[in-house]
Amino acid sequence: MVLLLFVAAGTTGFLVSPVSAENPLITIAADGDGSYYLGEEAVFSGVNTGTDTIYLFITGPNLPENGGKLTSPSEKSVGGDAGSFTAVKTKPDTTWTYPWYTSGLRLDAGTYTVYAVSQPKAKDQLAGVPYGTIGIIIKKPFITAAISPTNVEKGQPFAVTGIAEGLPPLVQVWIFGDNSVYPATIPVNSDANFTFNADAALSGTLPAGQNYLIVQHPMADNRFDFTATGDYVRNLKQDNGTDLYRVTGPGSLQGSGAALALAAAISDQEAHDTTLTNDTYTIIPFRVTDAGSPSIPTATAAMSVSVQGTTPRHAPLQYAVPLGAGILGFLGIVLWKRH
Repeated sequence: MVLLLFVAAGTTGFLVSPVSAENPLITIAADGDGSYYLGEEAVFSGVNTGTDTIYLFITGPNLPENGGKLTSPSEKSVGGDAGSFTAVKTKPDTTWTYPWYTSGLRLDAGTYTVYAVSQPKAKDQLAGVPYGTIGIIIKKPFITAAISPTNVEKGQPFAVTGIAEGLPPLVQVWIFGDNSVYPATIPVNSDANFTFNADAALSGTLPAGQNYLIVQHPMADNRFDFTATGDYVRNLKQDNGTDLYRVTGPGSLQGSGAALALAAAISDQEAHDTTLTNDTYTIIPFRVTDAGSPSIPTATAAMSVSVQGTTPRHAPLQYAVPLGAGILGFLGIVLWKRH
């Protein structure tokens, strides 16, 4: 007799089952807590005492009813067609391991079931076939950021720190001010944290007054939908590439106009996204003062913005908002974000 631990739909228990050629042992487990941001890697492993290959497929929201291939979830798994499953060789000690890279997969946020089967059989053909299952959760990636100090003095360094869940390789930083735009890409660490250190030279080029920081997350496909190309902000997904508006040179948008135009473009595209591949962002207004000028107190507010439906538009956003006249600008952003 072998004591078998099984996990199904969040329930854990024990099953006593004989292991033989007629009744092989099939198990599947997932690393961590079984909850992953789209873009992260999940590692499945288990035991297969019956065959030299384990066949994997997945079921869940908006996937084929009887399962889809792990590497291409919308591709229907068909019984008898080994190529429509994710096949993993069993090791001589009867164990198997498969690292599942979720980056670039078209999956909604939600709960899924991964099947490990001893034969290439889909969900509707499992009667009498040894198999195991495990439930996992796919979560929407999100981004947060903060700027320190919240009031930047020209010629003095400052830092932008944050978290990009889903572990994209890079995030994109934009700084908008009057007659000024600065884009840069920043690497994300393995713990999802990132840091952008702005040196004194960069700080010295920023215009005094209200500036805007946008940090852009490429989401599950790890590709930025919006980039700076020449004098323009360009949407790479619209009609295979479209210049949206000018940010440098004659007729360009300035400061808040340029920042809010980018935020609106990202939001509008993200609101129609069902695959978690359209970019998301966070925005932070901040103030730049001339060297030696008195600083203006700031108030910090956090808010969560969502739209109707099953997919939230944004994770909580952090704002550093100047008091006084700057509050009007903040209220304008809040009203716009809640359109």
